[in-house]
Amino acid sequence: MKAFDYRGKECPEGYVLAMRVIDGLSPGEEAEVLMDSWRCAAMIAYSLKDNRRVKVDVDKEGSVIKFRFTRLSAPT
Repeated sequence: MKAFDYRGKECPEGYVLAMRVIDGLSPGEEAEVLMDSWRCAAMIAYSLKDNRRVKVDVDKEGSVIKFRFTRLSAPT
């Protein structure tokens, strides 16, 4: 699994970097992204409700938001 630490990245930089990670995943591949920007986290959650075909697990550890993304199928 790939891991990316985007703590300290403000929006829109953290959002853009996380979305690039998601878009670069192959079917079945996983990635973990850490961030501390609630604004970026909310934007990611909103963006993924559409058609990214990605499973998302989210955990909060103190001020850190931990996303685990799994690509389910190729994007359309």
